[in-house]
Amino acid sequence: MRLALYACLVILLSRPAFADMPKVAPEGSFWDTSPGFEFPGAKKPKELRRALSGIACPSQSSGPRRCIAAFDEGSEARYAIIEGTRLTPEPERIPLLVGNGDLDAEGAATEDGFTYVTGSYSRQRGRCAASPDRRHVYRLSLQPDGRVRPDARPADDQGRLWHLLSSSAELGPFVDKCLGKDGHGINIEGLAARNGQLYFGFREPARDRKAYILRVDAHALFEGGDLAPRLFTLEAGKASGIRDLLAVPEGILVLVGPDDDSKKDVPWWIGIWDDSDANPKGALLPLAELRLPPISGDDCQREIKPEAMTVLDDGPEFRRMLILSDGMCDGGPLAFLIPKRPASGSIQ
Repeated sequence: MRLALYACLVILLSRPAFADMPKVAPEGSFWDTSPGFEFPGAKKPKELRRALSGIACPSQSSGPRRCIAAFDEGSEARYAIIEGTRLTPEPERIPLLVGNGDLDAEGAATEDGFTYVTGSYSRQRGRCAASPDRRHVYRLSLQPDGRVRPDARPADDQGRLWHLLSSSAELGPFVDKCLGKDGHGINIEGLAARNGQLYFGFREPARDRKAYILRVDAHALFEGGDLAPRLFTLEAGKASGIRDLLAVPEGILVLVGPDDDSKKDVPWWIGIWDDSDANPKGALLPLAELRLPPISGDDCQREIKPEAMTVLDDGPEFRRMLILSDGMCDGGPLAFLIPKRPASGSIQ
């Protein structure tokens, strides 16, 4: 029955009607995040505050929740409390990368008492310099209060994902290449955890309207053994790649936005993907396009680029979701009401 329903939806999605996807405006203004994330000793603390690119929150959607925020600048993560319509940063440091390098953390996910944070695995933008510090995935062991266990150093994947990417027939040609049109180099920007598996979503390579998700066994990635890799190809649309992933009961929510070549006129939208092995073609079903508000352009509101999401409330027909953006101080949190049922339009 489930497969038959998805087959019908795929047929519907083959029609050129992307405009039918509902465009959803935020519920209100940007959330209060005072006093803001703190980075003592940093040369450019506002750049770090504007670099939030991943968030991992406990699954319960009621009461205060302690989340872990990842940043695509520096080598540390931070805690943040979500309660009501406030996101309150906490000053406590979460060291990840040893030293003062740049992890370029782009995704975070939580499952079964662990939070996972991944680097981008990409070369530097612009000058295309190799960046070994970005080739890490970390596993953090959590206490019941959501804090990292103080007696446990974050576990490192020890190069296992890098080796897997390098040896992949599909992704290997893009490993350690320049970003964008110069090489469509690997650029991980999304991470989800579900049923003991980790899902890595790629902003690049993204060619011919396709985007990739790589699934691996979470335990094996850190302890050794068979990673049981599976690569999925999704229809993401023109000039688009994956910007975040989030596991929900019926599959994986996928945040789609511009790939590394695109600058304007590419929508940001959320779709639902059935991650089961019975769905190898990867039908990504559109739910809603995000109607982003104008920003002031001051020091804290440079650019709104949605790159992180979490569920606030899970209702029968809609999910209330928090979307956070790179380029905005503390992520510039905005709440959106996203329908659970796929739109009737196709991905263009």
